Amino acid sequence: MTKMIYLIIGLIAVGLISYFLFFRQKQNVATITHEQASTNQGDTDFPPKPKWKPNLPVDIELIYEKARYYTGDKLQFAVFKNGTITFFSNKVDNIQDSAKASLDKIYNFHPDFKPMTMDDGNYLIEYSQPAFTIVFKDEIENHWDYIDKNHQDGICRAEVLINAQGQHNVFDSVGKICLYGRAKMFMDAQDPKVVKTFDPTSQ
Repeated sequence: MTKMIYLIIGLIAVGLISYFLFFRQKQNVATITHEQASTNQGDTDFPPKPKWKPNLPVDIELIYEKARYYTGDKLQFAVFKNGTITFFSNKVDNIQDSAKASLDKIYNFHPDFKPMTMDDGNYLIEYSQPAFTIVFKDEIENHWDYIDKNHQDGICRAEVLINAQGQHNVFDSVGKICLYGRAKMFMDAQDPKVVKTFDPTSQ
């Protein structure tokens, strides 16, 4: 009977020791994983963004007038300091706040883009949210060497863009123009400052 009691006590002791050793091991593993995740998070660039920060002049008044023309003077819109325009099919109460929210959605999700050639020869680059960047015909003609030289820096980290021929990150002139316009959108997204708004109901 005495031996049985000692055996039971011994088994309980072994069980408790094993439990605490296992628990401590799990805690250590969790701590190391958390530290590694924090380190990795600090090393990553999220959301991914291009290195290119175009420094060509931005004509806000011309962008504003063209945005009115392209939207037919029928939609509310906001112009950011680097020329990005966000617009609204349905009326919003606060154009500035709504514009920043739309731009933030583009920035934090995949920044898809689609070019359109306008009837006046300018290019309009559309995004996944109701927003666009205008790249003017004269802007392209006067600064093509700059756009051509820097366009690869308009690609985000780890981003692979496939052209119609299936080539990766190889661009024709329209693709380079899109990367230029999108790089300006990224600048606005990182430091969103609305400089001009339009509301057709207040005209």
